[in-house]
Amino acid sequence: MGCLFHKGTQNSNSTKKGDTVKEYSWDKRDAVNLKDYTVENTEEGEVWKMPGSVNGQQFVIQNCKNTCIYIFDHVNTVTVDDCINCKIILSAVKGSVFLRDCKECVCVVACGQFRTRDCRKMDIFLCCVTQPIIEASSSIHFGCYQLFYNELEEHFQQAGLSVFNNNWSSIHDFTPIEGENNWCLFPDTIRIQDYVSLPAAQELQRLNISLLEEKSVVPYTWGPHKTPTGESCLVTFFSDGQQVQRAKAFINSLKIENPDCLLLLSKETQMQPSDAERVFKTNSYNIVVQRGMVVGLQYSGPNCIQSCQKVAVRIATATGSTGLVYVSTNPKISRQQVDSFFNFANMQLVA
Repeated sequence: MGCLFHKGTQNSNSTKKGDTVKEYSWDKRDAVNLKDYTVENTEEGEVWKMPGSVNGQQFVIQNCKNTCIYIFDHVNTVTVDDCINCKIILSAVKGSVFLRDCKECVCVVACGQFRTRDCRKMDIFLCCVTQPIIEASSSIHFGCYQLFYNELEEHFQQAGLSVFNNNWSSIHDFTPIEGENNWCLFPDTIRIQDYVSLPAAQELQRLNISLLEEKSVVPYTWGPHKTPTGESCLVTFFSDGQQVQRAKAFINSLKIENPDCLLLLSKETQMQPSDAERVFKTNSYNIVVQRGMVVGLQYSGPNCIQSCQKVAVRIATATGSTGLVYVSTNPKISRQQVDSFFNFANMQLVA
């Protein structure tokens, strides 16, 4: 019997000639230079990231002053700390945007979650999937996100964001102060162009960046707080692969034909037959709701139902999508339909 401690035996931890070394997924990852995804200690001037330069990584902005920061790419999460008098555009953030200890900044942000803590005198133009949250913050003003550049719609898709799921005006204050308002919504007369200037660098001209409402990838919504006189109307586009384009065409056309008919809310969600019956009070849409995502719009204003029906018929006829759009027909039940659809859609987002 050989000795267990025979010196001629090769160490079991060593690799024999011809053996294959195991490879793991984390060994194959490209090395990440955190400096490429950080803007810090910058004062004055402009900093920008072009499409493809961030590509879904986490991003950090900190200790900046009097600086314009533009991220024209999709991002995973963003933290912004200790910034003063900065203008920041975050075009499409999959997860959270967290602002801490910032003051006198203007931000244009699209994200899954939004939160501020210990911030003051902030102007936020927001597209947020979930309810925005402020904490220990004051003088925070909110408006609807408006932005366009050539790749932005693709960046929304890569970030898993829908241009229709925007809760920008439904703010939750974790630390309210009795008798005071820590936040407010911008008046209807405010324009985003009055608060944010676009970069002038020649390198960025090819992006065709715009802050105009009519070009924005995210539709302008007034929010549920806006209650103009007139009818409420639910307009719903069912899936055929082009429902997003048809919904946008509808929004743009109605804005021209009846500017007093205001888009209050929009949602993109998945529905089951039982959900459709509860909203539409018929089983006629049970099959089409199972084809894919449904886009719902809430309008309000004078002659709203008639105006919506007219535009919807024209677009459905032009695109061959008759039967793939629903418009409220009865003013008496339209409000109930609106509430049923958006309550359901909000529950889906929370889930």
